Amino acid sequence: MMERAAAEMAEKIAQAHRARQRFVPLEAGKIGDLEFAYAVQDRLVGLWQEAGAGDIIGWKVGLTSARMQAMVGIGQPIAGAILAGHCHGSGAVLHEADFVRLGIEAEIAVCIGTGITETDMLEPAEILARLQHVSAAFEVIEDRDADYKTLDAASLIVDNSWNKGIVLGPPTAAAGILALTGRCGVLTRNGAALDRGNSEDVGGDPLKIVAWLAAHLARRGRALLPGQWVLTGSIVTTKFPRRGETYHFSVDGLAPVEVRIA
Repeated sequence: MMERAAAEMAEKIAQAHRARQRFVPLEAGKIGDLEFAYAVQDRLVGLWQEAGAGDIIGWKVGLTSARMQAMVGIGQPIAGAILAGHCHGSGAVLHEADFVRLGIEAEIAVCIGTGITETDMLEPAEILARLQHVSAAFEVIEDRDADYKTLDAASLIVDNSWNKGIVLGPPTAAAGILALTGRCGVLTRNGAALDRGNSEDVGGDPLKIVAWLAAHLARRGRALLPGQWVLTGSIVTTKFPRRGETYHFSVDGLAPVEVRIA
């Protein structure tokens, strides 16, 4: 029963994306049903893969900071898949016209070196030992002009937690990194300072976010696999860039990442 309902909902959301329709929250009866929400997400991602978006190359974790939770009125993390066809390197050009409403989030991304399959949350040091690289990154968001006053976790989850890609800065080897806390991040727009935050604003430690994701995936019969990237959550609030703007994000100890909007 749930499988059929999830498949029907996923097709409905895929069609809404194709038609560039505005984001609509779930009906009241499905709000709070996170098992159903992730079942829909799995099927939606599968539809996008069938349409040519590529393999899952990583995962995003959203709503990991108090600022982001306050922005959308939701008090828990959510996860979504990152597909290969939506992966970009620093200096990428995003086209505003390709989105109903384009958003970007400034984050720390980590690349998994050794797979994580445990259903219990690991300690930050254990997570760090299993990483291969760390990068400054932008998450690419498609919120389809959502009304942020009407949001709930399940409604975001079914829409793949709004992920539409990743822009990765040059990677830094994780082997030389002792911790991901205590790092300041600065976001600029067209060369002028726009916002800043600290890495511990993301759940107290970005590595705790990776631990949460790994346990979440394991409980769903999945795993964090070698070579996959994890977006650990925005250290500042979502920005909505416009054509002609350039955004630059730097994090202490990491190479910066840049994206241009056309």
